[in-house]
Amino acid sequence: MWNDLYYLKQGKKHYFGTILIKSVDKTKDHGLKSFEVFELIDGQQRISTILMLLREIITQIGSLGDPELSADVKKLEEDYLKYGNIYKLDLMGDDKEFFRNYIINNKDYPEDLLSPSRKRLKEAKEFYQERFELIKKSKSIEFKKFLMDFKRKIDDMDVIRYEVENDADAVLIFETVNDRGKLLTNLEKTKSFLMHAVYLAEDEGLENNLDSINTSFSDIFRWFEDIKRTERGKNLREDDVQRYHFLIYEELKKRRETSAKYIDYLKDKIKTLYRQDEKISLEYALKYTEDLKRAFFALKEIVTYNEKDEIGNVLNKIFALDRVANFYPLLISVWIRYKNNNDKNHYSKEELLKILHLIEIASFRIYAIGKRRSNSGQGMLYTLGYEVHASNLDFELLEADLIKDLLEFYEDDKSFRRDLKFENFYNKISKSDIKYLLYEYEKSLMEEPLEIPLENILVPDFQVEHVWPNSPSKLNLTPEEKLIHDQYKDKLGNLTIALRQWNESWGNKPFDKKKKKYVESALKIQSSLAKYDIWGENEIKKRENEIIKYALERWMIPKSYGSQMTL
Repeated sequence: MWNDLYYLKQGKKHYFGTILIKSVDKTKDHGLKSFEVFELIDGQQRISTILMLLREIITQIGSLGDPELSADVKKLEEDYLKYGNIYKLDLMGDDKEFFRNYIINNKDYPEDLLSPSRKRLKEAKEFYQERFELIKKSKSIEFKKFLMDFKRKIDDMDVIRYEVENDADAVLIFETVNDRGKLLTNLEKTKSFLMHAVYLAEDEGLENNLDSINTSFSDIFRWFEDIKRTERGKNLREDDVQRYHFLIYEELKKRRETSAKYIDYLKDKIKTLYRQDEKISLEYALKYTEDLKRAFFALKEIVTYNEKDEIGNVLNKIFALDRVANFYPLLISVWIRYKNNNDKNHYSKEELLKILHLIEIASFRIYAIGKRRSNSGQGMLYTLGYEVHASNLDFELLEADLIKDLLEFYEDDKSFRRDLKFENFYNKISKSDIKYLLYEYEKSLMEEPLEIPLENILVPDFQVEHVWPNSPSKLNLTPEEKLIHDQYKDKLGNLTIALRQWNESWGNKPFDKKKKKYVESALKIQSSLAKYDIWGENEIKKRENEIIKYALERWMIPKSYGSQMTL
């Protein structure tokens, strides 16, 4: 907007585009003045943007201190921004008061209350402020004239105002033009297409069904904002979530391949159904919308779940391992099916918890330690997600498939033990995964519950320390001993956790020097090392076997006895 107007040559006009409005059956009065009220269906972003620009122009004119312009400032505010207590534009939802107070009235707003949409509005306002300040400082531009010229460019813009009588007409027009201008997201395209499909398929109940889809997508967009505000969901995109839902919603032959083009698949399916039977097409559009809404809400619950219970504990571990992408479709489907099912005759939270445990075990064994490719088991997991969501798979079969076709197939006990004994374990496994393993081992050594939360261990303040120092420079080793040191220094049995400051100060010192400090450590995984008189090949082997024995129990592949699964 700024560039288009700034570089606009004199005598030329800026094409603002079409705004789509619908008259609302009410007026707003202030004194003797009355105003018609319109619902702004298409053009909200452009109108919001131009009003922010006008707000800043009016503010800058007022800051000139020109007595001749003081009356004009009030008139400009009344014409463009607000007349008394009547605002020319009100945004929807929580952004309404923010737009009024911060944007229009120039009031301060607490940073901690900024939602993503408010932050974007604030950044747009600051963008204009910065541009005008740069112009003001420029010696080659007469600032007052620049402001007046800029204001005239806005007044001269070409705007097409298209007024509709009902939502159905608005849907028809919006769907026709939705591929013009700024590209819509797939989720926005889906909403538009579904509303258009309803418009084409139904006469009776049209307004109610259009309103239902519009309300559902309003919830979906709001919940996605909640998802993006979390540490767990900050990297998710709308497209990801919609694709995950598509994977569990549609019966497909080539699930992974088709999911990449889900928007085309949905459009083709609805068009085909419409040609066959309008009512079936309508039912599909409404059912799909409701199910998509359910999936977004389930994911919002998953990423915002902060209860201090066992479900919350396992979810923390799953997200800490950061291998959740393959599991999202299954997570969503089991959450929908089991999380809020309070019918004692059906599966409920107990089954959900067992599945979450299996996901955590698989994430650690297969991807963290086994270093399998990131898409290993993906097709099978996607299919399981669909089968659960379609209620084609009972709990016992789901459990058995995860154990047999995922855990035992990709990382059975023999493979798990082999990978834990890998000579170059320190360099093969990511540091966060090593810290995850050692943190869990630390908990098993503690007599009292460990007070340090997992997320505090996974940050750079804690490091993986070599008990037998990584660098042999201070060890006075013979050539033969150096060969043994090189062979064993990076093995699991030689690794522990230490604060960065501790590791930087003591990490490369000989064991007999560090042993005195190990005794003082609050971490059992360090203090337990003080029981050894010396440290070398035999001690590393012994400790490695102890940790592997623990790991095989902690991340044990459970035996499936239907609902009596042993964890």
